This record gives sequence, C-alpha cells and structure tokens, in this order.
Amino acid sequence: MRSATLNRQIDVSEAFITPPPGGPEVIAVLENRYENGLAQDIILANNSGVTGQNVIVVRAYGPMGYEAGRESLPSDHIDLYDIHRELRTQFPGVAMEVSGLYAQNRYGPFSYATGRSRSGANCVYAWQRIAAKEGIFTGQRGAITWRMRVCDATTDTRTILLLAYGLTINGYFLSKSWNPYGDPPELDPRIGVAGATVLPEQVVDPTVIAPTSFGPRPRQTITAPAPARRATVTVAAAPPQPPIIRNQPIEGAAVIPRPENTDLSEPRIEGSNLPTTGLSVQPGAVRIPSAGSRSGLAAPAPGGVRVIRPN
Repeated sequence: MRSATLNRQIDVSEAFITPPPGGPEVIAVLENRYENGLAQDIILANNSGVTGQNVIVVRAYGPMGYEAGRESLPSDHIDLYDIHRELRTQFPGVAMEVSGLYAQNRYGPFSYATGRSRSGANCVYAWQRIAAKEGIFTGQRGAITWRMRVCDATTDTRTILLLAYGLTINGYFLSKSWNPYGDPPELDPRIGVAGATVLPEQVVDPTVIAPTSFGPRPRQTITAPAPARRATVTVAAAPPQPPIIRNQPIEGAAVIPRPENTDLSEPRIEGSNLPTTGLSVQPGAVRIPSAGSRSGLAAPAPGGVRVIRPN
C-alpha cells in the first residue's frame, strides 16, 4: 500500500540543514527525492500565533544514484519577484519588508525580509543560494537553496536573524564532482613564515552564537514570605504611687521650728508716716504731684512703706 504523495516523513536527525543550538526545535522533516536532487521541509516549533508554520525549505541538487526518484526537481534560481510572491503566501496579514542591507554567513551572501504581526510577533524570512562558479575545467557542480520562515512572539528580530548565520548543512552527495561551495579560501600568508606572529584574535565564530531564547519563557513562581507574627508582651500594671505632697521638708533635712507668736499677715496702714512735704497719701494710693513742685514720690510696698526722699 502506497501513499498518494511522494513526501515521506523521516527522522529529524536526517535533516539536511539544522538550526544552531538554542534555536527552535525541529519537530518533523518531510522529504521528497527526485531524479536530480532532493527537497526537504524542516518543520520548526512555533508559538507566535501567526498563520503558517516555521519551516526551513531546502532544495539540494546533485547526483542521486540508485536513490533517484522518477521526477526531476525544477531549478531554483531565486529572484525578487518570486520572493514577494512567497512573502504574501508565507505571511498572510503581515507587512514584510525586504532589507537592502548586505548579509553574509559562512556559506556566502544571503538576503532577508522582516515584519511584525498584529499580535506583536516578530517575523523573518531569509533565503540563500549556494553554488560554485560554473566552468569548463573546474569539474564542480551542484547547488543548495534554502528559505527560512520563522515567527516568534518572545524573540526580537535580530535574534531570529542570527539563525541564518548559524545554520549548518549536514548532507552531501556521494560524488567527487559535487561541490557547491567552490574552492576553499586561501590560508593566511603569515602562516609558516619566520618572524610573523599570529595571535588567537578570535576563538569563537560570532556568527554561530546561539539565540537568547525561543518559545514561551518559563514562568517563575515567587513565594511571598509569611508575615512575621507579632509577639504578645504582657506588661504588669505598675503599683499605685502615693500622692506627692509639695512644700514638705525633704526627708532627713533639719526642721527649724517657726518662732512663737509670729504674725505673717500683711500689716494694715492706718496713716502715713511720711514727713510733712505737702504730699498727702491716702492708704493704698499713690499720688504724683504736679511738675514744678519739689515734693517727692511715695509708693506703698507690700509688708511696709518705702520712703523716697525728695531732691
């Protein structure tokens, strides 16, 4: 019994291209074999809520040998017209904008487009064609094209774009002439030269740094500390203090008895004891003479009379 489609699901470990470590999880790989190559749809995890699926579409051209299919895989020369049509299909309802900036990973230059959905998810569509320069005497043939469609609600655009820098091509064709990468780059001319110093300027390739995070972030449960229990302190009532009696002799001080027959009342003034100076003073009153008179002033004082002599 056969399936109606030529696509078949294979193990995720047989993916022709894999995202960098820390990127979205590879859920499934659908493969179709042709006479002149193979095609794979590498399905990635998706939590964006945007219509469509995160996927890496791979087309690899080369000699298939006995694993060849019956049909031929059409050539895939990427142009901008096809890209705009694919953007409308892959991102319905999302305004995608093709970037005019130059980007290059370890396999060569690539292009990309970015956008943002209404729900706030960031989307990136990147594409690349890897093929050696055709020549009569080179003997190199083969090509690889890929397109990456990723939307994520918790990852920024720059981090999603780093996936295109960290992609790894794992597959190849068993043919000596299959080489879509071209000649290897020349070595540094300082290598092996006496007197030249080569320092380890770069230990890790910055283009393969894993993205920060993909998918929903784990929720952290913070347990609030229990409120401190207030200690109950019982305070005993202070014993009643005896009333304080003021103007009493201090304990231990010598007490001098009051003289007998002592009259402490105010003296009564029956008359004036002032000399006859023309100033008449009534009991309890003060009289100030007019200016020009040479009479003195007299004022009663508590407990007696104070006499002020005239000048």
